[in-house]
Amino acid sequence: MTAQKGRDVLLKLNTTGSTYVTIGGAKTVTWTISNTPVDITNADDAGVRKLLENAGVNSISIKCQGVYMDSANDALVNADAMSNVHRLWQLVWPGVTSDGTLAGSFMIASLEKTGAFNEGATYNITLESAGACSFTPS
Repeated sequence: MTAQKGRDVLLKLNTTGSTYVTIGGAKTVTWTISNTPVDITNADDAGVRKLLENAGVNSISIKCQGVYMDSANDALVNADAMSNVHRLWQLVWPGVTSDGTLAGSFMIASLEKTGAFNEGATYNITLESAGACSFTPS
């Protein structure tokens, strides 16, 4: 088992065709897979919960926190957040056995920028899946 460097995790957005650009300044990137269960428990189940397999809603959230870097990519992120559009994004995950790329259509659910007088300006971005996503091992 080999530890992986967090700095090798990359969040990228699609600009045109197959061109993806990295969101700069990232310090922490988290992704969460959520599956909403469908409860089918009834009186015949003796008080034991039963869930319906392959039902419910599957979603993926990506959260990225970092140091603000002024760039053309930042202008794209701002425009997407303001217009609530869906765009193709990639999350490149490092590793030996679990490495690969999570890809799909996402919307920017929230974009936050902070500037304290005695610190570097920072940002927080939350993406929510807007369709099916795929994970392709490297």
